[in-house]
Amino acid sequence: MNEKVKIKDFIRILKKRIFIIILSTLCITGFIIFSSMYLMKPTYQYSTQVLAGSLSMDEKEASINKVQENRQLALSYMDIIKSPQIMLGVKEDLNLKTSSYDLLKQVSITNRDNSQIITITVKDSNPESAKDIAQTVARHSISNFKDITNVKQISILNDNEMGQAELLFPKPKFIIAISIVIGFFAGIGLALLREHFDDSTYSDRELELLGIPLLGRLDLNTKRINRKRKTTYKTLPSTKRGEYSEY
Repeated sequence: MNEKVKIKDFIRILKKRIFIIILSTLCITGFIIFSSMYLMKPTYQYSTQVLAGSLSMDEKEASINKVQENRQLALSYMDIIKSPQIMLGVKEDLNLKTSSYDLLKQVSITNRDNSQIITITVKDSNPESAKDIAQTVARHSISNFKDITNVKQISILNDNEMGQAELLFPKPKFIIAISIVIGFFAGIGLALLREHFDDSTYSDRELELLGIPLLGRLDLNTKRINRKRKTTYKTLPSTKRGEYSEY
């Protein structure tokens, strides 16, 4: 019964503060959409894949030692990719103003267990920059790795010039949905906060819920009676019969 009363009170507050909820939802939703679309920088992602070793092996080569060798080759190549030497070479080739440390934070490397395929992913606010950095990192790392280890079985899988960077943020549909949800719950929070600090009562039911006895009701909406002005007539003595004065 107690929970039922609380739910009814909550619904009553929502109905009572519906204007605050709607206004807050619209304002917060509009602010989030505007700031996400026009104030924040977009984020693009471009990925390229590199193959370490050879995928085609003869029956004689298909041994545990050969698989382990390819695995070690992939791990060694991953260590080379994020070396300062590679980042300096990429920075000089593309004439980037960013530091090598910031450039290193833009680059991420993923590799599944026991896989010879390494994925190089770059995030940037410019789609063309993300694509150029990813491809340059792949080329520089492969060139340096071949010079150091004298291993030739390493190549780029998808060096596709026609590929485009993927937009990660902002995605309009996602931003609109999230902003509406955030705005709605923020509006409910403001309505509950406004109700908490509002000490005034608007019905006798609220007094009953507080346990305050109701002694009586006073109707303050009484209408005033407009009384018409009365005119009094009084006769005065006059020399002529039938004459009178008004005052």
